[in-house]
Amino acid sequence: MLLVMVKKLFRKQMKIFLIQSLEWLAGQTDNDLDDLLVDKVKTAMKLGVV
Repeated sequence: MLLVMVKKLFRKQMKIFLIQSLEWLAGQTDNDLDDLLVDKVKTAMKLGVV
């Protein structure tokens, strides 16, 4: 049971890290496509798809 809880927490932390990395990458470039990708991933995470 504890292992399942740790696994879920790790997945959540990895998702947060991925979003932060994508936001940093989008901030480094002035590409509208990057910004659009970050917005789509954030929306998908809010819906629970990703």
